[in-house]
Amino acid sequence: MDDRHYATFGTISTATALLFESCTLLAVPVDLFEGAVPMPYLPLLVIFLYGLDRPTSLPVGVTFIAGLYLDLLFGLALGPWSVTFLLTHATILWQRSYFAGRDASVLATGFAIILVAVMTIFWLLSSILAARLLPMG
Repeated sequence: MDDRHYATFGTISTATALLFESCTLLAVPVDLFEGAVPMPYLPLLVIFLYGLDRPTSLPVGVTFIAGLYLDLLFGLALGPWSVTFLLTHATILWQRSYFAGRDASVLATGFAIILVAVMTIFWLLSSILAARLLPMG
């Protein structure tokens, strides 16, 4: 993973558009296989992949605003998705050197671990804001 990729207007706007489009797709109600398949968390995948390959193309401010946008789309209190996105972004930047040159199975396992961790944090934040334990599903 080379740090010689400098962010240009094109790469920043592409990353921003992908993140906001994935947030919008996450908010679209889709019921595949009668709810048996877990919903893919596309915005977290966009943050993960851009954080690994071109971290300067996805600024932290854009990640934060996308989280606020998703909070508004779901009608939640402002904050849980923003914190989740920022934690994902920070974790990827922190572990970027570990993932450098690794096999795709290692990347998939790393994404799964990060996904479970940040979604647990999202559940905790949402439960705190709701002042009760929310169902895990």
